[in-house]
Amino acid sequence: MRTLGRLSVSSVALAVVLGLIATMGTAAGASTAHRATAALDALKGPHVFGWGFNGPAAISSDATHVWVANAGGDSVTELDAATGALVRVISGPRYKFRHPIAISSDGTHVWVVNRGGWVTELNAATGALVQVIHGSSYGFRGPDAVSSDGTHVWVADRGGWVTELDAATGGLLQVIRGSSYGFHEPDAICSDGTHVWVANESGDSVTELSAATGTLVQVLSGPPYMFSQPRAISCDGTDVWVANPGNESVTGFPA
Repeated sequence: MRTLGRLSVSSVALAVVLGLIATMGTAAGASTAHRATAALDALKGPHVFGWGFNGPAAISSDATHVWVANAGGDSVTELDAATGALVRVISGPRYKFRHPIAISSDGTHVWVVNRGGWVTELNAATGALVQVIHGSSYGFRGPDAVSSDGTHVWVADRGGWVTELDAATGGLLQVIRGSSYGFHEPDAICSDGTHVWVANESGDSVTELSAATGTLVQVLSGPPYMFSQPRAISCDGTDVWVANPGNESVTGFPA
């Protein structure tokens, strides 16, 4: 298991750690020395100090790349999914990253939701900027979650609605809102290409939409589900999993 993150170590402390590893290697024999050398190399590697993590708030993997949204650093870190190695840290004024709070990749596109009220699209193969999507017609006021299934992009806004985009172009398809949807501060969203699931934090409920049309399927709530301030949701086409910080539980149900 790899644990990735920023290290805050003084040069003196680091020297002590490296010295201890080297000493252990010498004392324990060639095999241990080999492992100690590998540890030294790892500690000296630029990836240890160069992840660019700064308040990481969201993560998405498309099996080739891993994308991390750094809310504190106004940046996105790309890792190699096979090795965890750093590929690049993406930042700069033209990306319009402003407290990026959510991210989703479908293997072709990467969609980054910014608290500033817009969505940044990146090319998944190169990390290059494709476009920045904003404007009153999109309904972005407090966008808080995003999910792409490769065909549609779904953005949940805490204002109480969901915006659907065309994944190929980023064009607006529709803004879904209305009391019948049960949207109450939607804080997480997930699409498996058939269903779209929206976790409503203040509504203690989950709204299901049709991924093909965006129409309402059902609103799930009540004692059997034990939803309590649901703030994270994951779906795989077979099951749906919801994290409930309000009662420290996870709810699972068939899709």
